[in-house]
Amino acid sequence: MGAEKAVIDGVRTLYTNLIQGRMDVIALFAEKATVDSPMGGKQLPAEFVAEMHSWLDSHAAHAEDVHTASSPQRVIHELLLHLTLGARKVEVPVMLVADTEGVLIRDLRVYHSTYPLTGTHKLRGPIMQYDLTDRPPEPVGTYHEALMEADAAKANAVFEPGGCVREPAGGEFVYCGAERTKWYQDVLAAGPIVLHLATITDDGETVVYEYMADRWGSAPMPAQSGAAAYQRGLSGNLAWARIYDDVQPPAELGDV
Repeated sequence: MGAEKAVIDGVRTLYTNLIQGRMDVIALFAEKATVDSPMGGKQLPAEFVAEMHSWLDSHAAHAEDVHTASSPQRVIHELLLHLTLGARKVEVPVMLVADTEGVLIRDLRVYHSTYPLTGTHKLRGPIMQYDLTDRPPEPVGTYHEALMEADAAKANAVFEPGGCVREPAGGEFVYCGAERTKWYQDVLAAGPIVLHLATITDDGETVVYEYMADRWGSAPMPAQSGAAAYQRGLSGNLAWARIYDDVQPPAELGDV
């Protein structure tokens, strides 16, 4: 059993409704709900709704659904925001993670990179507790180990042959098949990526975890919040890995 259909639909259509000026989306939130997003930080729902509607409207936004997953306590929706920034058309991958109470959102966490918007990475420190010791369900548990061990072959092996990984910046930064194999070799050449987990959600098809990254390679880095979705294919191995964070790559890797 997943979350209530009404709250699943509410999270799935939230950005579309904000774009359309449906300010009544505030009714989706429980009385003491909070929202945490890369641009606004921690806010009350009313602040988030007003500011996000204004920002989306000013950039001629439209939303494209990617994937929705749910558990009894959580709804996760992935979308692409298509924006106009001056003369540029920009695509921003966004993940919404909503902890739910019945048909209401208790807390909403928004994840996306600011790199497509500004060309730089914005530090987003820890926003929750990252002390979960549970092993993610397979094949994500093996994948998670591979990141921590800087084992590119092990990470790549959990994918279906044509499986894809998408960087937080989206757009052209998608790597499938042989390109994915090389991407993991390049990314993990700098050393381990250490992720401390906060939540794990598995609806049978997709595993999503929220994390705090504090090491990529040999040197510690400022703690950075993020999330990722791992979608299984028909074989049970991964068809997709989609990453949502603003982690700055080690200097030797450049902007990967």
